Formats: sequence, C-alpha cells, structure tokens
Amino acid sequence: MGIQTRNSWMPKTHENLPSMAAAKPKKPKTGRSLKGWVNITLNGPDDGGDFGPNTKGTMTGGIQEGLDYAHANFRDVYIWGGRGGLDAKRLVAENVYHLKETLRIPWSQDFRMDSGNYVMNYERKTGPAVHIDSQMSCKYKFGLIVSESKDPVVSVRPENAGPDNFRAIVTSDFEFVAPVCMHPDGAGLVLDSSKGPVMHSRFFSTEINSYGIALQLTDHAGEGRWIANNWIHVAMGNQYHAVGDAIGIKLGEEGSDQIVHNRIDMSLHAPRGAYFDSETKTYKLPENFVPPRGSIGADIFGQKNELSLVFYGKREPGKDIVFEEGSRDNVVRAFNLPNGYTNKARVPNNRIITSWDVGFDVPTPPVPDSGRGVVNTTPYTIQAMIVSPGAVSQWSITEPGAASQAFPRNTTIADTVRGPQHPEKVQPSLDSRSQSFDSGFIVGQSITLQPGDRLLFTYSRPPSWRWRAVR
Repeated sequence: MGIQTRNSWMPKTHENLPSMAAAKPKKPKTGRSLKGWVNITLNGPDDGGDFGPNTKGTMTGGIQEGLDYAHANFRDVYIWGGRGGLDAKRLVAENVYHLKETLRIPWSQDFRMDSGNYVMNYERKTGPAVHIDSQMSCKYKFGLIVSESKDPVVSVRPENAGPDNFRAIVTSDFEFVAPVCMHPDGAGLVLDSSKGPVMHSRFFSTEINSYGIALQLTDHAGEGRWIANNWIHVAMGNQYHAVGDAIGIKLGEEGSDQIVHNRIDMSLHAPRGAYFDSETKTYKLPENFVPPRGSIGADIFGQKNELSLVFYGKREPGKDIVFEEGSRDNVVRAFNLPNGYTNKARVPNNRIITSWDVGFDVPTPPVPDSGRGVVNTTPYTIQAMIVSPGAVSQWSITEPGAASQAFPRNTTIADTVRGPQHPEKVQPSLDSRSQSFDSGFIVGQSITLQPGDRLLFTYSRPPSWRWRAVR
C-alpha cells in the first residue's frame, strides 16, 4: 500500500465550498419574468397584492400560499400591516390575518421575509401558531402573533433538511413585535432542538406576553442537538395578565446539556392578574391579588450561558432566579433581585453579578465542626473575614470540578447532525484543585471563596467569622 498524500484525501482550499460561478437562475415555467418580490396584503389579492385573505382556499390569510410561492420561485416576501389595537373603545380588526391552521415557514437559505406591523390571530386550540423550519442566512420580521393554544405560539424547530441539505437553524435573524400566549400551559417563543441544532442566530422580540412560559429553550433533556451561541433579546417579558404558575425564562429541563453559550437579555414581569373589562373597554387589576406560589422569573437548567435580567413585581421568596440541579457555569447580570434566588445546583458555581453591593446582606453560615467543610453555595464571590482566630492548625480550599473548556469543541453543522455530544463525566482529581495550609488564622484575615468553593479547617478552638459578598 502506497503512502497517502494530503492532496489525495483532502479537498483543495477552493473546493471546500461549492462554486457559485456556474449557478444559473431557473426560467419561470410561465415564460414570463417573475416579480422581484412577493406582496402579501391585508385584502389581497383584491387590493393589488399577490396573496392575502381573499386567496382562494387559504387557511392562513394568504400567507402560507405567498411563502410557498416565494420558496418555489426564489423570491423574498413582504407582509403588509397597519394600525391596530384599541381605538375609541373599538378593537381594530383591519390589520389582522386569521390563521385557521399552523403557519409553516418552510426551510430556506439566503431568504428575507420583511413586513409592516400586523396581527396574526391563530384560531385553533392545539398546535403552534407559527412553526419555523430549517433556516440558514435568513432574516424574518413578524408582527403580533396571538394564540389560545396550549402549544407554543412560535415554535422554532428545524425538522426538514434544506439549507445545504442540513436540518438546522443557523446564522439567521428573527424579529417579533410580540408572541401572545393566552393559555396557562402554553409558551410564547420556544427554541426546540429535538430534530436539529439552533445556533449562531439572533432572536429579538419587543414583547412576549404569556400566561404560561414566555421564553423556553429545550433540548429534550439532552437528547436533542445544540442550542448554542444565540443572542436573544426580549425587551418586555410581560406576564402581568397571568394568574397561575407562569415562568419568564425556562432554560432547558433536567438532563439538559446541549444548551450552552447563549446570551439572553430580558425583563421579567411577574403575574398580576390584569384583565380587560369589556364594559369599560379598559384594563384593570384585581384587588388583593396573591402571587402564584410556583411562578418563577428565570428557571435555569443549562450550562455556560450569560443572562442580563431585570425583575418587576412580586413573587414568592427565592423565585426571581432558580438554579436547578444540572445548571452550572452560568453568569447572570442582575439589575435588581427583589424576590431573591434559589440555588439547587449540584455544582453550585453559577454566578450572579449585581449592579449594587450585596456586601454584608449575604448570610454568614455557622463555623463548621473541626475537620468538616463548608461550601459557598451563594452565587457571589465571598470574603470570609476572620473576626477571632480561634486555634486553627490547618485549613484548605477546594474548587468544584471544572467543566471542560473543549466542550463543545466546535459547532459546525456537519458535526452536530451526527447526534448529541455530551460532556465528559470524569471529573479531575480533587487534589489538583485543592490547596492546604499548615497554619492558623489571624484577626482581619480575608479568605476569598468563589461560588462552589469548599473551605475546611481543623481546630481545637473554633474561630469566628463574617461573610461579605464582593463584586
């Protein structure tokens, strides 16, 4: 067998991507030139638009037909809108497209769907209002999408192989005025990687108004693909109308390990029971409203994500942020934290960086028995300040096992479509992450503890201390 040279098995650099030089546009079947774009209008096609509510046989206000035509003929789409809302005690209906079945955004590549402001009203009680299939290098703009279904208002879920023959959503941009979920078991915007990855994309919504979950990322307990390196910005996570156990952000579920490296910026507004009074045509608040016990601002299961959050309204103590058992290595930048946090993480190294000084407000735990350790289970960097030294003969600090920085090693689609990649379960030796000191304490000494660090000391007479959170 001869020696295999590099050039015999590896493509040349210019062969790594398909060349567009030989690409030729398809000729239209009608023999006529196609329009440069597809117009979907509020009374189309009777008002001069290409498609609309008067399109024959439409179940989606003409939008599905317009998208399918654009897909088949390689054209972009514009959906026309107009002023709506409450006008002199009348609900304006002139800017509404009625969806009698799920609107299915077909797979696409290098495609743009632009729009004015409009309302999509989904009229079924099950199924998503909008399902977005595989996309690559695409840009979408949606208006207000209203649904009373128990399923997501918007389901971002790649199912069919399309762009470059991959089943994935990647390098695309999605903008919404507001998904509106009017079912307590539903969700506003869901990123779902059960069939394919959702990566390297931007999602912006001026508002998500939800009775149930506002924003959800799910990898189906680690059995899906990556949801990685996305930028998600929700200006208002509005749950003022909710009366039940609403959740602002649900970042995974127990077992999730594919939801990593996402950046999320969101305001989270607690349930308030606000309702529309049909007689006065105004919004009102119930008297003596009691916050639901199970309502959570941010429910975090994933790993290595960064969140920038601000919280409004009253929740049960500890329910602004909940770090669930599998969460770790997440960073939350909190502008406020009126109802506090709960830390259930097995590796409690999630971190909250506050815009104010927590300082001495952090609780000081009792000094443990000699030879027993204490773990910093707060999400803050702590200074353990020695008030009296006692008679300590030895002490040590042990860090929590570090997560591999090579996971994920890369997020190329060609890798992710092979199946879920899981982090190594083998933890490094604790000896390699521990430092011991054969000495005692002195008054005024400060020991720095990062979230998850374990402090152990041996003594014949216990010291006393006070903890202080630092930034």
